[in-house]
Amino acid sequence: MWMLALVLLVPALAMAHGAVDTPIARQVYCKTLPDFWSGNPSDAGCAALARKSGQYPGQQWNEVAHLIPKPGYEDLEIVKREVPDGKLCSAADSKKDGLNLVSNDWYRTDVTPTNGTMEVRIIGTAPHVPSFAKVFLTKPGFDPTRSPLTWNDLTLIHTEKLDVAQTNWGTRPPVISASGFFKFPVPIPPEQSGKATLFVQWQRDDPAGEGFYNCSDINIVRAGIPDRWFDLGQFIDAVMKALVPGDSVHFRILDNTPQAKEVVDITLPIDASNLDANIWGQQLASQINPSIAKVGEKEGNNIVFNPSDPDANSVFVRAEGYSKAMAIVPGGVTPVNPTAPVARITGPTALKSGQAFTFSGTGSSGSNGQLVYQWVVPGMTSAPNGATVSGTAGTVTEATSFTASLNVRDQQNGKTGQAEQNFTVTPAGGGEEYPAYKEGTAYKAGDIVSNRGNNYRCKPQPFTPWCAGAAWAYAPGTGAAWDQAWEQVP
Repeated sequence: MWMLALVLLVPALAMAHGAVDTPIARQVYCKTLPDFWSGNPSDAGCAALARKSGQYPGQQWNEVAHLIPKPGYEDLEIVKREVPDGKLCSAADSKKDGLNLVSNDWYRTDVTPTNGTMEVRIIGTAPHVPSFAKVFLTKPGFDPTRSPLTWNDLTLIHTEKLDVAQTNWGTRPPVISASGFFKFPVPIPPEQSGKATLFVQWQRDDPAGEGFYNCSDINIVRAGIPDRWFDLGQFIDAVMKALVPGDSVHFRILDNTPQAKEVVDITLPIDASNLDANIWGQQLASQINPSIAKVGEKEGNNIVFNPSDPDANSVFVRAEGYSKAMAIVPGGVTPVNPTAPVARITGPTALKSGQAFTFSGTGSSGSNGQLVYQWVVPGMTSAPNGATVSGTAGTVTEATSFTASLNVRDQQNGKTGQAEQNFTVTPAGGGEEYPAYKEGTAYKAGDIVSNRGNNYRCKPQPFTPWCAGAAWAYAPGTGAAWDQAWEQVP
């Protein structure tokens, strides 16, 4: 059982908080790094997270959550709308958007299946049963270091009903303070190996419908098990003999979904130095992610590139149903990249009434040249279609939250990306004796904040940790269980 005293203290509305620690989730790993709180951690993945979202995702490691009231969370299509593509690892929380970064720098756990399964463990700081877990794995061939995670990239591989939490940690204590855990085996598809992302939805089975979403980066190691390869046929077709200097070779591998998504998309410029197919063929083959495909001749379980006979090489992929395409792009014209742009906002999170502000979208990125910007920011005075937007914070009588929204559009492929940043505006002067409450701040016992025109003091232990909890539950004066963490003061 979970600790009875903790059960009695925690409000019923917030009875489940936790995350996956086996294999370790992104925010849990970063939270455990001693230098994560410096703002410039030595781990490259966590450093990128800190630059994007600060220390908030680490501080809120057990609340990467989204509310979908019952029975909505039982319908996967509703879950997909609530936690949309590209936002899965942050549970669609813009304050934790750094968890969605596409990077090869995230810490990756080696997983060697035992009897075809791997172990998944969810640790909790506040218990709740019943609940259930749905475990998803990226499809074979998906490269989590190159593309944002979408629902279409995932396969549901296991569902587990959770009725009893364990507290006997044995020889494996939690990597972070926790009160109990759920542990269960999960089958790994036999054909899958290499880099992948495990996505776990841990869902409270009650009317409130709080669900916790975790991304764990893994490397599936299959010692002694031969890789399974699927032959797509000859690498270089006869039509490629028409190449001339100034052209480019466009090579793609398409996945087995109805959308035929590009999992490999390479454009190689051709000049006099690499016009020979022996040369450009090897250059192109070396750029292909080996976790998706290899080019060469099959020798036992190895794929070895033949550098002297380009016609002898074939394309081998790890996933059945994939296809390939190779074409000449005349004159070296680069084809349109179908990847959607990514919008990013930097700017203030706290302003005074009448204070000037500037939000910047220059950190946004696209694949086909200059982006088109469109801003929606309360109080903006500059044009809404620039890379930055300026304005003046409006007049308020109490701390008020606003949202800066940015939409970017790739002019070549027509696709868009969106980003939001919340900011709080407080009165310009007169009576602001205490700082405004800010969700997720690590408040200490006795700290006093203002919220909606009133002042509140953070309660002493054991209630203090709740002062940093989710605003919907613990925002002073407004959260559903605020008086468990705060007391009003004059």
